[in-house]
Amino acid sequence: MNIKLGLRGGEDQINHIIIKIDELMLVTADNLFLAGDERRKQTGRNIVALLETLSKDHEISLSENISKRIEGELSLEDGALAKYIA
Repeated sequence: MNIKLGLRGGEDQINHIIIKIDELMLVTADNLFLAGDERRKQTGRNIVALLETLSKDHEISLSENISKRIEGELSLEDGALAKYIA
Protein backbone atom coordinates (compact mmCIF):
# COMPACT_ATOMS: atom_id res chain seq x y z
CA MET A 1 0.00 0.00 0.00
CA ASN A 2 1.35 3.41 -0.98
CA ILE A 3 0.51 6.45 1.16
CA LYS A 4 1.00 10.04 -0.03
CA LEU A 5 0.38 13.41 1.59
CA GLY A 6 -0.82 16.52 -0.18
CA LEU A 7 -2.29 19.94 0.43
CA ARG A 8 -5.50 21.67 -0.59
CA GLY A 9 -5.45 25.44 -0.79
CA GLY A 10 -3.58 28.28 -2.43
CA GLU A 11 0.00 29.48 -2.39
CA ASP A 12 -0.63 31.76 0.58
CA GLN A 13 -2.87 29.47 2.63
CA ILE A 14 -3.39 25.80 3.37
CA ASN A 15 -6.99 24.78 3.87
CA HIS A 16 -6.75 21.01 4.28
CA ILE A 17 -4.17 18.23 4.40
CA ILE A 18 -4.91 15.22 2.22
CA ILE A 19 -3.72 11.70 3.00
CA LYS A 20 -4.11 9.39 0.00
CA ILE A 21 -4.03 5.67 0.69
CA ASP A 22 -4.21 3.86 -2.65
CA GLU A 23 -7.67 4.91 -3.90
CA LEU A 24 -8.91 6.28 -0.56
CA MET A 25 -8.49 10.00 0.22
CA LEU A 26 -8.68 11.31 3.78
CA VAL A 27 -9.02 15.07 4.20
CA THR A 28 -8.68 16.98 7.47
CA ALA A 29 -12.09 18.09 8.67
CA ASP A 30 -11.09 21.56 9.85
CA ASN A 31 -10.25 24.35 7.45
CA LEU A 32 -6.72 25.02 8.71
CA PHE A 33 -6.78 28.59 7.44
CA LEU A 34 -9.69 29.36 9.78
CA ALA A 35 -8.77 27.03 12.68
CA GLY A 36 -7.06 28.42 15.74
CA ASP A 37 -3.47 27.74 16.68
CA GLU A 38 -4.34 25.09 19.27
CA ARG A 39 -6.52 23.19 16.75
CA ARG A 40 -3.68 23.24 14.17
CA LYS A 41 -1.21 21.90 16.76
CA GLN A 42 -3.64 19.10 17.68
CA THR A 43 -4.11 18.24 14.00
CA GLY A 44 -0.33 18.11 13.61
CA ARG A 45 0.07 15.73 16.54
CA ASN A 46 -2.72 13.52 15.17
CA ILE A 47 -1.18 13.37 11.69
CA VAL A 48 2.27 12.47 13.06
CA ALA A 49 0.72 9.70 15.21
CA LEU A 50 -1.25 8.37 12.22
CA LEU A 51 1.85 8.34 10.01
CA GLU A 52 3.87 6.59 12.73
CA THR A 53 1.26 3.85 12.91
CA LEU A 54 0.86 3.48 9.14
CA SER A 55 4.61 3.51 8.45
CA LYS A 56 5.10 0.22 10.32
CA ASP A 57 3.52 -1.74 7.46
CA HIS A 58 3.36 0.69 4.53
CA GLU A 59 5.52 3.03 2.47
CA ILE A 60 4.82 6.73 2.95
CA SER A 61 6.04 9.24 0.40
CA LEU A 62 6.16 12.96 0.98
CA SER A 63 7.98 15.68 -0.94
CA GLU A 64 10.37 17.98 0.93
CA ASN A 65 8.40 21.08 -0.09
CA ILE A 66 5.11 19.66 1.19
CA SER A 67 6.82 18.46 4.37
CA LYS A 68 8.12 21.96 5.18
CA ARG A 69 4.74 23.57 4.50
CA ILE A 70 2.87 21.07 6.69
CA GLU A 71 5.41 21.43 9.52
CA GLY A 72 5.12 25.22 9.36
CA GLU A 73 1.34 25.31 9.18
CA LEU A 74 0.80 22.80 12.00
CA SER A 75 3.59 24.13 14.27
CA LEU A 76 5.48 20.83 14.15
CA GLU A 77 9.17 20.54 14.99
CA ASP A 78 11.50 21.02 12.03
CA GLY A 79 12.14 17.58 10.58
CA ALA A 80 9.13 15.91 12.21
CA LEU A 81 8.12 14.54 8.81
CA ALA A 82 11.64 14.18 7.36
CA LYS A 83 11.73 10.40 7.59
CA TYR A 84 8.82 10.21 5.13
CA ILE A 85 10.46 12.31 2.39
CA ALA A 86 10.87 10.23 -0.75
